[in-house]
Amino acid sequence: MATRLTCGLMVTAVLCCMCACSYTWTASLDGDGTRRTVQLDTVENRLFPHRPGLEYELTDRLKEEIALDRRLILGEGGGDVRLKVSLTTFSEPNLVEDFETGQPAEILLRATATVEASGEAFTGGTVRRKVSVSTSYTPLLGDSKREGLDRLWRDLAREILDIAADKEWAAN
Repeated sequence: MATRLTCGLMVTAVLCCMCACSYTWTASLDGDGTRRTVQLDTVENRLFPHRPGLEYELTDRLKEEIALDRRLILGEGGGDVRLKVSLTTFSEPNLVEDFETGQPAEILLRATATVEASGEAFTGGTVRRKVSVSTSYTPLLGDSKREGLDRLWRDLAREILDIAADKEWAAN
């Protein structure tokens, strides 16, 4: 029993010392660990009927997600990848109505964006990729519509950033 306790304390002490010396453990699935620079303009609003303001919410969320993403860096001028994002559909149909008030009790939030990513495949030449991404989210009972929209924009932004971080399309 004393041997196990001593061994456990030694392992804990070694791990604490390693953390105190700023040792970190990281992993990379893509191998080289280089970050791509992304040029991003404001999302274009192509919704009909027009819903002003949603494009700014998605643009802000894209910038927040790029800041958190280890694969990408937001650049101002040129970059490895230039993203042109257009918000093409947004809907929030009622799934369940409150019988007493007639107000929506549960909604489904859906959004689709068209993403055009372009990058330099070789000196002087560019390659383009145009993809449509969609996502949907149903807020939990008790969640506000705002929380649901935040989750929707986060999921859509992550789908868009996966396109920007994909190195295979630029190599073809």
